Amino acid sequence: MNRTHEIVVAGGGHNGLTVAAYLARAGVDVAVVEKKPYVGGGAVTLEPNVKGFRHDVASGAHIFIQANPLIRNDELNLISKYGLKYIGFEEDPSVSVVFPDNSYIALYRDLDKTCQSIAKFSPRDAEAYKKFAEWAQPLLGMLMQGFFAPPAPYGALFAQLDQQGQGQDLIRALQMSSLDIIDDWFEDERVKATLARFVSEVIVSPDDIGTGAFFFIMVPLLHTYGMAIPVSGSGALSEALKRSIEDNGGTVYLDSPVVKIEKSGGRASGVKLKSGEVVTARKAVIANLNIKQIPGLLGDGDLDEDFMRRLNGVKSSVFVCFNQNMSLNEAPLYKAGEEVNRSCLVELADFLPQMRQTFDGYKYGKMDGSMPACITATAHDPTRAPEGKHTLYLFQYNPFNIRGGAQAWDNEKEKVAKTVLESIRSRTTNMGDENILGNTIWSPWDFQQFNDAWLNGDPLHMKNMMAQFFSHRPFAGSGYYKMPVDGLYLCGPSTHPGGGVTGGARGTAMVVLEDIGLDFDTVIEN
Repeated sequence: MNRTHEIVVAGGGHNGLTVAAYLARAGVDVAVVEKKPYVGGGAVTLEPNVKGFRHDVASGAHIFIQANPLIRNDELNLISKYGLKYIGFEEDPSVSVVFPDNSYIALYRDLDKTCQSIAKFSPRDAEAYKKFAEWAQPLLGMLMQGFFAPPAPYGALFAQLDQQGQGQDLIRALQMSSLDIIDDWFEDERVKATLARFVSEVIVSPDDIGTGAFFFIMVPLLHTYGMAIPVSGSGALSEALKRSIEDNGGTVYLDSPVVKIEKSGGRASGVKLKSGEVVTARKAVIANLNIKQIPGLLGDGDLDEDFMRRLNGVKSSVFVCFNQNMSLNEAPLYKAGEEVNRSCLVELADFLPQMRQTFDGYKYGKMDGSMPACITATAHDPTRAPEGKHTLYLFQYNPFNIRGGAQAWDNEKEKVAKTVLESIRSRTTNMGDENILGNTIWSPWDFQQFNDAWLNGDPLHMKNMMAQFFSHRPFAGSGYYKMPVDGLYLCGPSTHPGGGVTGGARGTAMVVLEDIGLDFDTVIEN
């Protein structure tokens, strides 16, 4: 069978679907080639244990994409035409951070409600939090301006920031840790631990140098756009994108693993499938893959020594994902009370000294089950389980490499899962065995097997830090979304703005459309 298209996208995760959907809307003959029998990558919703219980595997809540014009302006009609619907948390807490003594702080989209919760422990810190959130708001606009578009070079970004006092403060923050910035503003240990735990959701240790920017982003982002979950699960985003692609004349090939990027005349010319078939691309190939997969797919001699040196210098995340999908009779009832029960995301936290020690332990392969993040999506979206039943998403940090190597997770994951369950049970009243109908455990090793692009079990592809962020993602001089082979582009977590559910491949779409002579603004206006 001869399959020829103008552009081929290798990898049907939500970023590959995003770039393809913009191209299809522009009238480009685009095809997405996906290994699995379904699209979505990490933004998928499956039934991994009990029939009728639909679980998000790796993306439980969507916050960054709420700021993306893809959603904010409904540029692809995903909401108005293709059935995507988000549940926001206007009245209920977006996040509640619960401590071992069942005290907690609730973070709302509403700034004043958040300050009221902080004031239980420190009226001074409540005032400081409000000042910080209001002070950081203009900086969010400055940072987010290029978040879903090709980012400005660091030189231009720093030159712009250096023109004003707030910008100079941000330059300082970019070079510091999140906890350094938190220490600048706050005094109460519970408040500090709450904010450090919240910022860690982008898979960064609060003590890591070069993570201060995430605190500047996460706080105003929460109060501007809020937390959200898609009705029927994260896979709803991926399915809406797929419908948009096909409705606009694009093609999605499933069960089609890519084993090679083909070249002709020095240009990327298509992809070869495991079956031996070639899907030809007349204009470009876009890889929604981990950049570290590219050399193996291209073959020897296509990437020069300097590129490979920089690629080999990309730093991996210190800790990654250890997830569980539980099917329940009842939603967890937290000892902390009803306000926590209503939260979108419940983060279990230790007090600050112990929390810092836990994060430090990940560097040395120490396994942990003390700080899971918990989402009971069915408390807000009953479509995901049989009537009256519930799902529970548990996200726990852990290192990929442990004693015995990553494959040792096959022998260790049940034990770690039990420690996570013990942590949940210590904060709830109803999480005994009788409440659990089914449970699927995903270790970091399991995640590497689940998704070829998640090397070392990392859905972010690499460590989040300023040296690998904005225009330096995946590394300085990498060409943003363009690879050193003509006609080959990259999208997804290896590129700006990084991992998570962002729709960040909008930036790749802008570059590709310009290169093939189409105007992005005209495309989204039509």
